[in-house]
This record gives sequence, C-alpha cells and structure tokens, in this order.
Amino acid sequence: MNLYESGEAGSRDLNVVHAGELAVVRDGGRARRGAEQGELNLLADGAVAIRDGAIIAVGETSEVLHRAGDCPRTIDARGMTVLPGLVECHSHPLFGGDRNWEYPRRIRGESSRRLRELGGGIWSSVLATRRASDEELLLRARAYYRAAIAGGVTTLEVKSGYGLTTRDELRCLALLKRSSEGTPIDLVYTFLGAHVPPHDGLSPTEFARLVREEMLPAVREQGIAEFHDLSCEAGDFEADEAALLIEAAAQSGLRSRVHADASSPSGGWRVAVEGGAIAADHLTYTPREEIMAIGSTETIAVLLPIAEQFYLDDRRANARAFIECGVPVGIATDFCSSFQATSLILSISLACSWFRITPAEAIVGATLNAAHVLGRATDRGSLDVGKRGDLVILDCPKADCVGTRIGAPLVDTVVSSGRIIEGNRGAGWT
Repeated sequence: MNLYESGEAGSRDLNVVHAGELAVVRDGGRARRGAEQGELNLLADGAVAIRDGAIIAVGETSEVLHRAGDCPRTIDARGMTVLPGLVECHSHPLFGGDRNWEYPRRIRGESSRRLRELGGGIWSSVLATRRASDEELLLRARAYYRAAIAGGVTTLEVKSGYGLTTRDELRCLALLKRSSEGTPIDLVYTFLGAHVPPHDGLSPTEFARLVREEMLPAVREQGIAEFHDLSCEAGDFEADEAALLIEAAAQSGLRSRVHADASSPSGGWRVAVEGGAIAADHLTYTPREEIMAIGSTETIAVLLPIAEQFYLDDRRANARAFIECGVPVGIATDFCSSFQATSLILSISLACSWFRITPAEAIVGATLNAAHVLGRATDRGSLDVGKRGDLVILDCPKADCVGTRIGAPLVDTVVSSGRIIEGNRGAGWT
C-alpha cells in the first residue's frame, strides 16, 4: 500500500529500513574537500528513523530498530540506495518567453552574438518576463518545482535576474516567495541583479552602480533574498565591478555568489575567493594555473555539467584541479530560460563522465556541499542524527550506479521532513 496516496502523508514519522546502501555523508562541520569529497560513509543494510520530521537514528537496520522502534510508516528499501535529499543550489525558475529555437541554431554553429542579433539571449527573456503576467510566471515556476522533486530535490535555490530594474527585480523576488505556496519543496531565495547589462540605456558600469546604490538596499528592505548573485564576465561586468558588488552586498547583509568564467577567463574565481563569496558557479574557463595559485578555499566551486554541454563549450570546468587543491565542489543543474534541465540526479550522473569525477564526489557535491552553498548544512545535506528527515531512495543497489545508469528513472521515493513528497514506485511498505 502506498501510504502517500492513502491520506497518511501528513505524518512526519517514518522508518526506512534494509537499504542496499545507505550514504550518510557525515557532516564534519564544513563543506567537504580533497579526498573527503569522495567519501559517502556507506552502510549496508542501512536504516534511517525519522520522528516529527527529524532524524533520530541512523545505522544498520537492526541497530536502528532497537534504538527507535517500529513505525507504522515503514519503507523497505531492500536492493535500493538511500541518499540525503538532494540540494539544488543553482536555478533560475522565474522567466517568460521561449528560447528553444536558439538551440538548433547553436548546434549549427551560430554564435551567441548572432543569436542576440536575431532576438535571443538573456535580454529577450528579460523583456518577456517583464511582459508576462504574475500567474503565467508562477505556473511555470511551480511546474519546475514538481519536476525538480521528481529528480530527487528536497531543497531548491531560486534566483531572480530576469527583471533588471529595481521594480522588476523586487517583483520577481515577491513572485518567487509566492511560488512556495502549495509546494512541498523548500526554497532559498537569491537576488541576481547584475545578471547581464541591460540593453536599454545604462552601460555595465552605470548598471552596476545602480545595483549597488539602489537595488541592494531595496532588496534588503524587502527582506526576501538571503543571497546576492552577480556575473563576472569579460564584456559584461569586469572583475573590478564584481569586487565592488560583493563589497556592497556585504554592507547590505547579503552573502554573495558569482557567475564566473562561464564564457572566457574573467578573473571571476579570484574575485569570488578574495571577496569572501560563499560560492562561484560555472568556472568553465577558469585557468588551471589560477586554481593552483589560489589553492584551498572556503569558497565552493559549483560546477554545471549540463550547462557546459548545452552551450557547446570547448572547455570543461577543471573539477579535478579544484578537488586536488582542496576546493569544495558543488554540482547543480542551472535550470534557466535557455535550457530547462530539471533533474539533479541526471546532473550527478553526467558530472561523472563530463568532469571525470567519481559518483561519490558528485553526490557529495549535490548534497552536503550544496547545502553549505545555501547556508543550510546545519540541518540538511547529510543523514546525521538531528538533521531534517530529507532523503531520496534510488532504484539501484549501489551508489556508484548513479554514474552508470545515465538517464534511467532512478528516483523511486523522495522524503522531506519525514513526509513522502514523490513516488514510491518500487520500495515496499510494511
């Protein structure tokens, strides 16, 4: 019997028992880096007991049942893998318009500049978002949330960035806040003001000043966004402008993230690290020499394998160099207006072959390290006692299968704070 469908989904008590492999990803108090990025703390015949939404016991099944007792809601995960609930730490879900026509042209070799000349690119999404009704934008965002949950996500970062005026950015953040109504996924809000320079008047330098002096104070007063994001790209916002934006955000009480080195080396990784940014994302063109010179960091490198494949880049982010230097690595999808990658479990799978990292390294990147990106690691990202009862059950016997069953429907059941929010196609109930 599927208890989720029988009306007992409101309960926050749950036992998951007899997992083929259970990945605890034990939390040592900081984002994982180096050799520890590839350690999942696997348990055979593993179990998790959740009571009132929080984990109270983790270990081998006999041990957990002895400590926590039976539960009316129990999933037998025999032959399956149990991971911490996945944390999607990079998405742009609120936008209008349709840019699907761009991709065939990109494949045929047309440049991003040419696509912009034909009416495409991020600016076209900005104009479409400004024109779209609130309900249209909310429907699209909520449809994405459903798809993200089906891909194993229990916590989701959501950015603004398709407004590019103070009024429109505040509107986007307000709509993102409204979009959480009626969805079981947990949202974390980010203000992305300096996404691209607007095409209707202000220069990049003038627009960056507007973000610093007008947008950031208004966002702080609105009180929705927890983080500030910006782009550091040659020709858009250069390294010196990015540094000023990070400083201004800190003065407004917001920690920064940086879209860096996505299309060419921009110095964005160095700017992010030196400015104390919590993360830098993309990093496709970050030179190996720069990574090695900077060395180990607290700033997390968030890598986006599907984005790199979509944009047909001639480079790949140097995941191995980041890991070898002691930089924590996160993995995310980059769902956005140009391509709608909804499955984080697929991103984990593709990260392995694309970046030449192990399944364990990729899983840590989308669980504990992603939780640190969002400032949520104190209560999620691992299956430690005391954390939220967030987990995903995969229809595969070993965690390493995530790297080999690429594109397979792996996600069986998704649990958030002890509540089943997706699936249960194969796991058995007792």
